[in-house]
Amino acid sequence: MQTEIEIKFFVTRNIEVDLSNLLNFFAINEHSSQQLGNVYFDTPNLDLRRLEMGLRIRRCDTFAEQTIKCRGQVIGGLHARPEYNAPIHGDLPDLTAFPDHIWPSTTERDRIQPQLEAQFRTDFLRRYWRIAVTGGEIELAWDQGDIIGSQGRAEINELELELKSGDAMALFTVAQQLAQLGGLRLGAQSKAQRGYRLAGLGKPLGLVPLTGSEPLAELTGVSAGLHHWQHHEQLWLEHPQDLALQQQALHAMCQGIVLVADCASTISPAVSWLPALVNLLTHLQANLNESHSWPNELATLLVCPNYIALQLAITATLHHASK
Repeated sequence: MQTEIEIKFFVTRNIEVDLSNLLNFFAINEHSSQQLGNVYFDTPNLDLRRLEMGLRIRRCDTFAEQTIKCRGQVIGGLHARPEYNAPIHGDLPDLTAFPDHIWPSTTERDRIQPQLEAQFRTDFLRRYWRIAVTGGEIELAWDQGDIIGSQGRAEINELELELKSGDAMALFTVAQQLAQLGGLRLGAQSKAQRGYRLAGLGKPLGLVPLTGSEPLAELTGVSAGLHHWQHHEQLWLEHPQDLALQQQALHAMCQGIVLVADCASTISPAVSWLPALVNLLTHLQANLNESHSWPNELATLLVCPNYIALQLAITATLHHASK
């Protein structure tokens, strides 16, 4: 078992030249590319999804591997999930290849096994670089391809920073440098989450209320506020033709930011990113009632290096506090 710790970015413009220039400043231990085909499995009743597990078979040339990812945590764009890998020789996963303890019971595992069906797939070119960092190593992967489900397909254009060894805080150092390229957004959604939706098996994004009305502890409130902010940021982006919904999503983004700011203001010693957050909130609130030129401005803001750097700084604070 390994715990996969990574930061994910969605790429919104052609960054090939800028990324190549940035990589010249890193010590690269290895560089390669692979065409990867991945098929994701679940039962018709989505038993694995209910267990917060993701199951896939990945193929590359003559190599094939099955992977199961268990319940993890997503903070900002930082993903941490236990993952188990095993070789595979057929077309269906073999759940007995994974440790017994990850299942509620082996009886439940054996009930799920014969019901497994392919639900969706992802096909993409992965270019990756192993970057040497102080005391460790990070893999930078650039995935470009498609997610294909029964209800359509969606583009994959993602950068992922995965910690291979060393301190996870090194991820944030490299991520902040990537953020300065512009045209990137922190990605809180995995390929599997997007795939379930394209297969008609996941709920569409919608407006959600802030959880509860009771006061939250400082870091719990920061985490809840950031999640609320990023959820509605994605909702805003997915409905460019629905200005009324975009206004509601923007209002919800501001609610999340207010919660982050309120809870962060009680943290001691004070966090360095709070003034930038307050400035962002003031800017967004001043434009809440705009309905014409503002959407274009906000779309630009959401991939602005300073905006991404701010979200990364908040995520780093939460990760550091959880160690």
